[in-house]
Amino acid sequence: MSDIDSLVRQYKAGALSRRGFFKRAGAYGLLMPAASSILAMAGPANAQTPSRGGWLRIAQGNTDNTLEPVRMVDTDDGIYSNCVYQRLTRFAPTLEVEGDAAEEWSVNATATEWSFKLRSGLIFHNGQNVTAADVVESLSRHIAEGSESPAKALLSTVTAIEAPDAMTIKITLSSGNADLPVIMSDYHLAIHPAGHADFSMAIGSGPFKVMEFIPGERVVLERFDNYYEEGKPYLDGLDFIPVPDANATLSTLLAGDVDAIRDVPAFAVEQLDSNDSVTLHNTPTGAFTNMVMMVDRAPTNNPDFRKGIKHALDRELILNQVFKGIGTISADTPIGPTYKYWCEDVVPAEYDLDKAKFYFDRAGVNSIDLYTSETAGSSANDIALTFQQSAMGAAEINVIKTPSDGFWSNIWMQNPMTMSGWQARPTVDAFLTLAHMNGGSWNETMWGSEQFDAMIIAARAELDEAVRAQMYCDMLHMMNDDGGFVNAVFQNQLEATAKNVMGWTPHSVGGLGGFGQTLRNVWLA
Repeated sequence: MSDIDSLVRQYKAGALSRRGFFKRAGAYGLLMPAASSILAMAGPANAQTPSRGGWLRIAQGNTDNTLEPVRMVDTDDGIYSNCVYQRLTRFAPTLEVEGDAAEEWSVNATATEWSFKLRSGLIFHNGQNVTAADVVESLSRHIAEGSESPAKALLSTVTAIEAPDAMTIKITLSSGNADLPVIMSDYHLAIHPAGHADFSMAIGSGPFKVMEFIPGERVVLERFDNYYEEGKPYLDGLDFIPVPDANATLSTLLAGDVDAIRDVPAFAVEQLDSNDSVTLHNTPTGAFTNMVMMVDRAPTNNPDFRKGIKHALDRELILNQVFKGIGTISADTPIGPTYKYWCEDVVPAEYDLDKAKFYFDRAGVNSIDLYTSETAGSSANDIALTFQQSAMGAAEINVIKTPSDGFWSNIWMQNPMTMSGWQARPTVDAFLTLAHMNGGSWNETMWGSEQFDAMIIAARAELDEAVRAQMYCDMLHMMNDDGGFVNAVFQNQLEATAKNVMGWTPHSVGGLGGFGQTLRNVWLA
């Protein structure tokens, strides 16, 4: 099935709006007249009235999961966050920002002072009203002294977070940031009651409340009847069931033991697409499973060694062998063609074993341990092994497979070279700030400089679109040429649901429909 066929099927099933169809079709290069003709031939969408009730079983979970916003690390945590909490804003499937806890916002002329107005009548799961004081404390925890929150870098220019009244939050920045409403949609910036400290039973104001939270065993969330969107969520609740690996995940879906899975491996696409009992959701994204070379330790601190690695990577082989041709070849930056400021003239290092061997010889090192785990992405182990294959003759890559449990705390950012995995972020600035600024808790390569940080800050405040685009292009060239980030392919988000799961809207930023955003809209037929 082609990408356009998949969009048509989602539209007909009511999982994709007409507007959403045109936006996604445009991402595939389909012009508006052609897209309109396809919809005309497809006929009207099969609108269905959502029904209430039932539990959705989702294959997800590991022992590192948390509901504490300042400690959230992976996609699992982001999905739990969007189910349990609200943020001030939400990044919609149309890739536009919309209000969540905030119903409106305003800004001064220099984008340094922002005011967010809360919706009236918002209630926490414990019955308390949501107030501006709760928002101030929730956001302030990320920038408090000693905070190790991954979102600390996103808020690095915040100088004050205040509550002028019970319904208004004022945020003051040291330099302008036109993207602040988008940043406020980040899943870490969750709103909880002021003074709340027991995140084993988190309290939010999101569509679902916590019944049971045992990381690595079971997570159960039930419908919150006082959620502000009338009639939602439709489901009685969500049951998250940990499954050990990609093959087991597929088996549980096909056996009817779960209703939704994400990170479907590419080898299973044809099998699922032809199965009448499931629906496959195939969405181009900026997500990827990458290799990390930490530049603060040997041997990956050697620029020649890093160049050798990049020339030893056969990206075409990985695209075709691991992803069955589903995806987009990447340069060594985290910013791909789904982003507004993608820089097309940043190109990947050519696959050339002679060049790779030259740089390895100059570095005096031609072997390394590469640590991998499926928690970095269902394709992580296959990418590592395929890279090992492509580097033969130039370097010895010793692939070490590790369990999912404990990978992020004991392996990642502890060894010179590991696999990693990222979902897309709403903006280029959000990604660079979070993962590539000095001091960022998720700067996994430790690459960066004061000059690069200054460029990020300057681009964030630049209002001239052409100038801003060039600034980002310059930064991405620097990363591609010298950085410790290595990526072969931008992946399509491959997810699958049981045929009776309705209202599912794929999202190019975050698994399970935008880090679980779609779950408040899902119902069972």
